[in-house]
Amino acid sequence: MAEAYHDDDEFLGKAYDARLIKRLVPYARPYLGLVVWGTLFMLLAAGCELVIPLIVRDTVNGPFTVMGSEAASDADKQAAWSTLAWFSFGFLALVAVQFFARYGNTYLFQKLGQRAVLDLRQDTYAHIQRLPLRFFDRNPVGRLVTRVTSDVEAIGEVFASGLVQLAGDALVVVGALTMMMLLSWQLGLIVVGSIPVMAFLTWIFRGRARNAFREMRVKLAVVNSFLNETIQGWRITRIFGTEKQMAEKFDQRSSDYRDATYRTVFNFSLFFPIVEFAGTLCVMLVVWWGTKSIFEKQLDFGTFFAFFLYTPMMFRPIREMSEKYNVLQSAMASAERLFRILDTKNDVEDPAQPKAPAITGEIEFRNVWFAYQGEDWVLKDVSFKVPAGSSLALVGATGSGKTTIISLLMRFYDIQKGSILIDGVDIRHMSKAHLREAFSLVLQDVFLFAGTVLDNIRLGNTEITREQVEQAARVVHAHDFIMSLRGGYDAPVAERGATFSAGQRQLLAFARALAFNPKILVLDEATSNIDSETEALIQDALSQLMQGRTAVVVAHRLSTITHSDNILVLHKGEVVEQGSHTELLQQNGRYAKLYQLQFANGTKAETKAG
Repeated sequence: MAEAYHDDDEFLGKAYDARLIKRLVPYARPYLGLVVWGTLFMLLAAGCELVIPLIVRDTVNGPFTVMGSEAASDADKQAAWSTLAWFSFGFLALVAVQFFARYGNTYLFQKLGQRAVLDLRQDTYAHIQRLPLRFFDRNPVGRLVTRVTSDVEAIGEVFASGLVQLAGDALVVVGALTMMMLLSWQLGLIVVGSIPVMAFLTWIFRGRARNAFREMRVKLAVVNSFLNETIQGWRITRIFGTEKQMAEKFDQRSSDYRDATYRTVFNFSLFFPIVEFAGTLCVMLVVWWGTKSIFEKQLDFGTFFAFFLYTPMMFRPIREMSEKYNVLQSAMASAERLFRILDTKNDVEDPAQPKAPAITGEIEFRNVWFAYQGEDWVLKDVSFKVPAGSSLALVGATGSGKTTIISLLMRFYDIQKGSILIDGVDIRHMSKAHLREAFSLVLQDVFLFAGTVLDNIRLGNTEITREQVEQAARVVHAHDFIMSLRGGYDAPVAERGATFSAGQRQLLAFARALAFNPKILVLDEATSNIDSETEALIQDALSQLMQGRTAVVVAHRLSTITHSDNILVLHKGEVVEQGSHTELLQQNGRYAKLYQLQFANGTKAETKAG
């Protein structure tokens, strides 16, 4: 399963992709005010940062020089003190403005990022909710969770500390270099000469970091996938005693991830000291040439000191831009993966003008052909009709198409040929919401959500009252076990109902289905995990509940469907027999053989137990 992640996770893309940025802009547009004010604060902070060295220069060349001169009079020194006070006040004011501007810039863009992330996550989740089952057949759940969580968070960096902040860093670099050239073009040329070296080092680092980051991401995906599989399959691991083997496999995958992380850390650990070393060499040259110029009276000390303050102001953004490059590259890769999901078309669309008939429950399949892929037909020319209020049982070997019929009936997939009608109306002419309101479905593998028993039965539909929930639970004989729980209907339910037995989960699923009062009740092996005593009670309840409702039942245990109005026997996607239980036994065909086989096995088992 881990390999399924590799193609997407190996893709890193470009640090700037205009196509993706264009698609992300709409998520920032509702918060244009945050962008404008954040940008203004950024420009204000950059302006303050560029002005501060000039104040320092004038302070050194003015008051400090006068007060340090023996030739200056007392009046001159007094004036110098007054000027120094004004310079100090101006310096503190600029520092204070810079502080609040940086705070405003950081806060507003982080706020922008979080709001955009919220909107993007909500859109992605809503889109995934609308996609057909065919999409989930091809995409593992773990991948989708990663897209909605980690990838969306990575994209948030584009808004929080991405392109605009990168532009701000570039502005500071250009501004600092401009001021340097204005202060001393000779010293400025020394700094300019170091820029190609910095660019070359950054280019090398970018390539190495890109490859290391890709490898680290792939190894992390392998670890996460392995964890997902082994934790969900812990029962199998313990039953077969393979804990040691699984631990060894996990250790190997964790070690691979650690080694990949080491390589990433090594690149960062090597790059920044090298950049610092190159920057230090540049500063040494500036100090050497500046000192020489001061002694030769070609440069005053205040100007040199101001120039010296501009030097780290230029190198620091260059280093930060290297870090932000990787952030942007990761964000662009995440955006590419996320938009692949958002661009996935729903091949089960509602019609432009849907019909909304009052559904009574008549079902008809007319010459239905269906394949999940290509022309690998799962159903071949299937036709049958179920009158409203009657029951249909689907029987056949595994892979004969029973569950597929249920999925097509509720339009989880669209058929390639033929038509499926509810009360004479093609289901493709109805909206999916209107169609599915008529159904309640109970599967063999019951899914319970974390929450309470009450929440799991009515699934957030507050129109279903507590009394209706309790009535449904009483009918399916789930009320007694629910009331035995601490809290009763308000008792907490663990993830996937882990604290309940399989039979208890199915009882809750029955109560859920009945609480919605459907016109059509669909049971897919719904009594397979219930003991014989409970099954007898449920069969009695179902015989009452099916009155006035259409029921479609998939069953391997033929004893549970003997009272069905019609039984459909499927074989390799085709209807080979059809009729009531008695009629099919008299035909002495495939159904009769299946029934005799199960009856014989049951008799042998009872004899052995006796």
